[in-house]
Amino acid sequence: MMIEKQNDPVNVVAASFLGPSLLPDDELPWQESMLPLACDDLVQKVLGQQIRRAGRFIKMVCAGAVSCLQQVAPEVLNGSKTGIFLATGLGNGDEILPFVTQVFKHSGGFPSPNQFANSVSNAAAFFLARHSGVKGLILTVSDEELSFESALWLAESYLAGGEIDLALVGGCDVYTPTVGEYRMRMNALEENSRMLPIGEGSSWLLLGKNMPEKIGDIYTLQISARKTTSPDSAQGDDVLASIPAGSSPGRRLWLPGFRMKNPEAPSGFELFDYLPRCGVFPTASAYGLASALRKNPSSLVVSSNFSDYGRQAMVVAVSR
Repeated sequence: MMIEKQNDPVNVVAASFLGPSLLPDDELPWQESMLPLACDDLVQKVLGQQIRRAGRFIKMVCAGAVSCLQQVAPEVLNGSKTGIFLATGLGNGDEILPFVTQVFKHSGGFPSPNQFANSVSNAAAFFLARHSGVKGLILTVSDEELSFESALWLAESYLAGGEIDLALVGGCDVYTPTVGEYRMRMNALEENSRMLPIGEGSSWLLLGKNMPEKIGDIYTLQISARKTTSPDSAQGDDVLASIPAGSSPGRRLWLPGFRMKNPEAPSGFELFDYLPRCGVFPTASAYGLASALRKNPSSLVVSSNFSDYGRQAMVVAVSR
């Protein structure tokens, strides 16, 4: 069964993608031997200050999201009800793992208060709201490899209901040693995934309705409730049905998730393989969609992502 959201198109006001190269909106081939990277210089550049008493996950969330907000004029945000929808597959493991280790190391003793506070799942979204000045709804969503698509679903629901004016939606996951253990946490093994380098990223979209300025539109979001077809089978025959006549440009991009071991674009589509530039991590599809919309104007963009259990999520968008 496929759960589909196909209301009026949702406007993409801005997009920002941050991969493991730690260069906002830049695309470079990635090598996992460089992990983990320090992101303090990036935080200083984007926020103009450091974030004290915070781990890499919190810093990456804030740097990626604020770089997205910086692309719009302040008056777009002023007075608007803005919701934050943070998607993550593995969460703030860089804070939780040291916290748990310290608890066991001291035989039930007292860990660091800062580590305890930052181990809360919604801590990163709180830091983001504080540093961005956003005051409104804050949600953290985790649904394995479909975390970003699930956050998009919630954001579109709140926008359609008029409960918010804008939605800041992003996906962030950070590497925690070792590479082998990280693959095990994702269950990203040779039999069920493409064996590409492990990565990390923080990529964001600012969404709205009836916006005068935008870089694209999201027309359809589909998430299957149970296992669907094999991840290796591309299905693009009916994705154009939601695009109004005259809105579909000539160029068509197909974005496969990392569970698709042998991805092939459907007839009439180009393969837009973003994973070699960001690596494999649970919310890599956020990087793919944001980079495709930013770097490829006047294109039809279709993201096809699968979870380890065979559930599929498909996003159909058009860049302007």
